[in-house]
Amino acid sequence: MKDLDTTSPLPLPTMKKAVTQVVKLPLTTRNKNNRGITKPNTKPRRQTLWYALYFPQLAGLCNNKQTHILHEIADLVVSVSSVVSFHPQSLICEIRSSLRYFGGINNIHDKLKALVIPKLQEHKSANYFLYAASPTVSGSLLLARSGQNTLVYRKENLRSALGQLPTSVMLLDKEQNRRLYNMGIRKIRDIWRLPPDELRKRFGSDFVNLLNKALGITHEPTHNYVPPPAFTTSYDLPYEIENLNRLLPIVDEMLIQLCEFLKKRDLNTDHLKLFLLHEKRNHTELDLNLRQGSRCRNHLLLLIETHFGNLNIPAPVIGLKISVKKFDAFIGESNQLLMGNLIVGRSNSNSANNTLNHLIEQLQARLGFDSLKSVSAIAEHGPEYAVRQLNYEESRILTSTTPVVTNRRPFWLLENPVQLILRNGKLYHDQVITLISGPERVETYWWSGQEIQRNYYIARKVSGSRLWIFRECGGKRNWYLHGYFA
Repeated sequence: MKDLDTTSPLPLPTMKKAVTQVVKLPLTTRNKNNRGITKPNTKPRRQTLWYALYFPQLAGLCNNKQTHILHEIADLVVSVSSVVSFHPQSLICEIRSSLRYFGGINNIHDKLKALVIPKLQEHKSANYFLYAASPTVSGSLLLARSGQNTLVYRKENLRSALGQLPTSVMLLDKEQNRRLYNMGIRKIRDIWRLPPDELRKRFGSDFVNLLNKALGITHEPTHNYVPPPAFTTSYDLPYEIENLNRLLPIVDEMLIQLCEFLKKRDLNTDHLKLFLLHEKRNHTELDLNLRQGSRCRNHLLLLIETHFGNLNIPAPVIGLKISVKKFDAFIGESNQLLMGNLIVGRSNSNSANNTLNHLIEQLQARLGFDSLKSVSAIAEHGPEYAVRQLNYEESRILTSTTPVVTNRRPFWLLENPVQLILRNGKLYHDQVITLISGPERVETYWWSGQEIQRNYYIARKVSGSRLWIFRECGGKRNWYLHGYFA
């Protein structure tokens, strides 16, 4: 990286582990000669150093695609800086506090290059980026757009470094570029020779503020990147354990940490992974997919305990790990204030939904995800094909928007219709059957070689049970029992 400063950078403090701590700094210092007199603390504030990564190849992409790529790269840049800011086709990170930790800016650049280039190749973009560093955000951006890979350590050297740049690095609109060209201005240093008031009148305040921000004259806010939340905790056992129930107290302590993490951030989760670590064996993974986001420790512990009852491990357990990467905003429910019927009904409905979700999750944990089925209606005329069984989770996703048959249908259909007995003009199925309503004509599947031509009736036995029967429209015109009404 090209260094425009003639002096070496100031010594920097060693980078330490990030610790959340509030420290009160004194606003004044006491004079030893005059005990009762205080004077302001005039110690100069340490300057920042902003490293800019500029990606000109992103200009041809849509805004959503640019944002997606920049967010993925920002996840990598946080490994060298805790402050990352977004800008058009660019990322800015503060590295002054990291120089000594990484051994200089060249090491930081090499580390970022090793991380960013593979990510660009993954998105099939040109595998390069322009970079620069200076004490101001806008100054670093302008220097990076020039492609000179310039380093400016001190703010007093910014004016000379920026003055050598062409006006194209300011990314002005077409009209402003035309005005500058007609005025004979080609470099930024030519702009500084003009009166600021006249510049503000002709080009607007944003134009002048951009130059002031680049020089550090005007304060510049940043849009900092906040990494998505992630939770990981692990526990190494002092000895091997084969009985999974003996792990439950440890799992409970780890779930307490998870629930505290969620409560502090007002989040919940519907996806949790528990890893059982083994000696010289691949870990055993327990994947919990909840129907509804939760941060209830007792419910999560009960699910894990149920899974442990059906889990076979290849070797004794030597460690545990819980990982959560998917989070949702927590939506709480207020306790009822008045005992009105409407409020009580709504509260009971929410409580019933939560209870049903917990029951479904317990059944899935005990019986398996494929053992719990739901019945879904399909827009088909043939009764045999109008109902299908789905896994319970699939039924929540595959909801049919096509109108289905609205005629009365029994819930219980026989897999193979049973032929009825016709004797002396009366139908029998253990008892005499009396027709109540019908017929309903069903004709379909004539194109498939399995044509259906039937007249369906609702019938009733002497005992009172209702049946769904049909008579063939062709052939021997036999009668058949097809289903039972509840």
